[in-house]
Amino acid sequence: MNAPSKSETANRSPQETFVPDDSTAANQADRDEITRESLGATATIVGAVYLFLGTAHIFFVPAPHNITLAGTAVASSLLLGVIALLSYRSLIPAHIANPVLFGAGLVVLANAIMHIYLTGDLMQTTNLALILIGWGLFVLSTPWFIMFFCCTAVSWLVLQQVVTYDAQILSHYTFLLLSAAGISAATFVARFKTYNRVIAYRKHDQQVQESLRQALARGFEADVAEERNDAKDTFIAHLSHELRTPLNAVVGFSQAMKMETMGPIGNPKYLEYVQDITDAGNHLTSILEDLHDLVLVEKGQLKVTLATFDVPKLLDSCLSLVAHRAESKNILVQSECDPELAYLSSDKQRFRQIFVNLLTNALKYTPESGNVLFKGSICADGRLLFEVIDNGVGMSVEELKKATAPFWRAGPDMSVGDVEGSGLGLAITTQLVELLGGTFELKSEKGTGTTARVWLPQSCRAYEMPSALSFAQDWRA
Repeated sequence: MNAPSKSETANRSPQETFVPDDSTAANQADRDEITRESLGATATIVGAVYLFLGTAHIFFVPAPHNITLAGTAVASSLLLGVIALLSYRSLIPAHIANPVLFGAGLVVLANAIMHIYLTGDLMQTTNLALILIGWGLFVLSTPWFIMFFCCTAVSWLVLQQVVTYDAQILSHYTFLLLSAAGISAATFVARFKTYNRVIAYRKHDQQVQESLRQALARGFEADVAEERNDAKDTFIAHLSHELRTPLNAVVGFSQAMKMETMGPIGNPKYLEYVQDITDAGNHLTSILEDLHDLVLVEKGQLKVTLATFDVPKLLDSCLSLVAHRAESKNILVQSECDPELAYLSSDKQRFRQIFVNLLTNALKYTPESGNVLFKGSICADGRLLFEVIDNGVGMSVEELKKATAPFWRAGPDMSVGDVEGSGLGLAITTQLVELLGGTFELKSEKGTGTTARVWLPQSCRAYEMPSALSFAQDWRA
């Protein structure tokens, strides 16, 4: 036999491919619920039939048994009416639905037995056959199904003892009851399996609906969160713009005072204050720029301006931007660059920002008199590798997992003292490296140092001297 093709499997409906599992399989409680749901209609219909039979017995059953049978039928009808009323008002618990149905079945069975016993009419045995078939159509519990069959069989055996029949006719009606029992059993098994499948589908549909509801709720929450995030990003962008303008004025005027442009400052202590103002202003400006860049990167609005530039010169310019910090801690910063890695085609500004961030981080977490190495090389597969290696305090495995998260900073360390910064450097660096098409990797060991690696694709490498026009474009950038 050939297995079905993928196209055939794909064209099947969910009902054809769904297989019930433990979470959707039917149990007796589910079947009891269905029995309770149908109990009202069943009791109403059978009760109406017995009310009609009660009236018919008065006219068609010979006296004196007509009044007895009519009264019994009417009483049975009233009992079934009470069951129907309780069922419609949801006063019958699901777990006793089958016992109530069994009791109603016994009432019907008792009516048929009484009719046979009082009238001696063998044709009434057909009522037992109808009751057996009906029982297979109503019950959904195997134990109750078997018990009712046993009650019917015992009743028939007792009737054979108290009522005298012709042997041939007795055999005929016994065969009739056996046939009815077989039909009832077949009906019960078919209904039992069908309802199990229906229950499984119903549970499956409920699970799907619940999953969809949760997905819609999560989608709504995500939309709300995205709106809030957009509002936050917009606020940060506007705040950054509004704060940078007065900060530029503070830094500019403090630098003018430091240079004594408008004349000498009388007290030398004021020069120290002016330097502090300049440093604080520059620090706040760098934080605002980092926040602004992070917002632009997250919103996908940070643009890349490609240019061809001299790699060794740019590495030296990165080192010059952090030279003051290195000198203040007496840290030796060295630079190595593969002679074959002469030119690069990328975003010069973002490239410089990446490695100034990495060098600044390395200097922050390297104790005094430490070492930092800045390397540029070409890998065997043609990719360009840039490394910033320090012998600082390093990070643990848990810290390394959090290192590139926004606003995260390593804990204080006695060997490096208090560390300034907003915790945005590595987060922005990771985003910028991806923006340039590269890959960022951070390796560290507590107490040994940290190595930051940036791989750029081979396509970023430039093999020829840039033209004068390219340098002009680079200079404008």
